[in-house]
Amino acid sequence: MFKRYCKKCGEETDHKELMKQKPSKYGTSKTEQLKAFMEGFFGGTASAVGASLDLLDRYIVCQQCGCKTLDNKGDEFQ
Repeated sequence: MFKRYCKKCGEETDHKELMKQKPSKYGTSKTEQLKAFMEGFFGGTASAVGASLDLLDRYIVCQQCGCKTLDNKGDEFQ
């Protein structure tokens, strides 16, 4: 945990990091899911770590009020 200013609480509070899977840009049909798999498999990402971070969103969660803020910083989250 770390201290960070919370807009909802209006003060410095303890926050926690939460990683959540991004919603798929593909549909839910089997064909669309196969396309998503193939793109992920042949995506050309240099490392497995980079590939997995492309699929995640980073949130900061206030431990006092539960407010979640999307906080994707850095090239690995784009």
